[in-house]
Amino acid sequence: MPPNWDEGSWDSSTWDSPSIPIFQPLPTKPRKRNTHIMASNPTPDDDDVVCALAEDLADGCHLHEVSINIKQNTEAVIRAAITATQAAKMALATARVTRDSKHDLLLAADAAGTAVLKNCRLRNVKLFGTGFNASWDAAGWPGQSTSIPDSQNLRFTLLMAQKNYFTANPTAESVDMEATAALCAAAHTAVSDARQELNTAETNITTQKAVYKTAIQTLRKRVRGLIDELDTLLADDDARYTAFGLNIPATPVAPEAIATLTLTAQGGGKLHAEWPYSTRMGGTRLVKKIVGVDDDFSSAGTTDGLEKTLSGFAPGVTVQMKAIAYNDGGDAPPSPMVSVVVT
Repeated sequence: MPPNWDEGSWDSSTWDSPSIPIFQPLPTKPRKRNTHIMASNPTPDDDDVVCALAEDLADGCHLHEVSINIKQNTEAVIRAAITATQAAKMALATARVTRDSKHDLLLAADAAGTAVLKNCRLRNVKLFGTGFNASWDAAGWPGQSTSIPDSQNLRFTLLMAQKNYFTANPTAESVDMEATAALCAAAHTAVSDARQELNTAETNITTQKAVYKTAIQTLRKRVRGLIDELDTLLADDDARYTAFGLNIPATPVAPEAIATLTLTAQGGGKLHAEWPYSTRMGGTRLVKKIVGVDDDFSSAGTTDGLEKTLSGFAPGVTVQMKAIAYNDGGDAPPSPMVSVVVT
């Protein structure tokens, strides 16, 4: 008798299961995805561009936050993140200025200490002779040499060693030659204090870098969060995207033109270009032309940021340059052309 295929049956060693599936997957409705938003309105990689876009987003929130029903990344939240980032950036810049000033103070203290060591060396030559011997070694001069060390660390150590020698051997001092234990001790203390202050300044920079990193990460998350929030609240063709400095996802267009371009010769065949943020920019393309050499403009590279240093130019040539903002919608008109003589 033929088997009933609606029922299971045994053969010698296998089970023929019923043809009815054990479970039926539930039908799913595909989630509507905005395929344009990420491409049309990406989160900038450059910190300065993120900050500039955040300002535009906050302005858009001021105008449309209530009508669009933005709840998470509101104007207040965005502006708080902007303020925290600006404060952290300023604190980091101040810390770097302080570090540089402390470094200069250390150089000055070390130079003063080196002058003391020069006097001590002259005094030692008078006492011990010009060649290295046990007396020079007892006075703490390193490397079996009577020369002042090239290393700041060794000079710092030598000041204390020479001070200790003069303290133990007061007759070896010379006030007239300005080679005394007191002078060595004062110079050593000055260098020690300057080194400590520089170390403190370096530590503060590390701390402020961490604060800034946290602040800019928070701001970047808020920027991305608001763009995603708008994605869920607005249709792809909603014109209000433009109030936030964003592209309309359904009809992306090129950025606004870069308003100004500054080109500075830095010496050594280097040029530094800077420009302001332009609405909807995804990146910037630089083009250059060497007057009297090039027939037309050619690429000078691209960047996500608002500045770029270019090198390899021959000193004396005149370089013309333009900046072109771009995004997935195309290129903006070029910025006004600027020129500079390479140094």
